[in-house]
Amino acid sequence: MSCCVKTHPLAPERCGATKLEAEEILFAAMAAMELAKPDLPEWKRNCIETYVTCKEDHWTGSCYDCFRSCEGQKGEWPRDKCRRKGGA
Repeated sequence: MSCCVKTHPLAPERCGATKLEAEEILFAAMAAMELAKPDLPEWKRNCIETYVTCKEDHWTGSCYDCFRSCEGQKGEWPRDKCRRKGGA
């Protein structure tokens, strides 16, 4: 589905995806491209890596909103809003 969404980002329903699923797929692709940059600041790398963990492990809170907050704070992940289930 992700290849289809990348090909048709404005019509994710053609791929059987909702708009939200398409946004998540496209954001994940952007995150992978960012992580591949050799000059990426360490704080941004940490935000992206924490976002990926948040999504993969289904943390509480909005991983995307917390990622944006982390970017704004130059690397400080808002653990009061997004964290592993169980509070860790």
